[in-house]
Amino acid sequence: MSPIDGSLGPGFLGFIVTFALTAACIILFRSMNAHLRKVRHRATSGAVDGQADGDVVADERGNR
Repeated sequence: MSPIDGSLGPGFLGFIVTFALTAACIILFRSMNAHLRKVRHRATSGAVDGQADGDVVADERGNR
């Protein structure tokens, strides 16, 4: 087969697979960000109220 007849490359199927993987990654990244925001919000609101569950984490100044 010569490249002149246009049969070289992944074609339409390759485009669809690449597009689907990209869309899945975008959806997963947005979901991860939403979950991380919830966890971060829960951790900060619990620490302010003095009712934080779990491990004690050192603050940025190095106090433990």
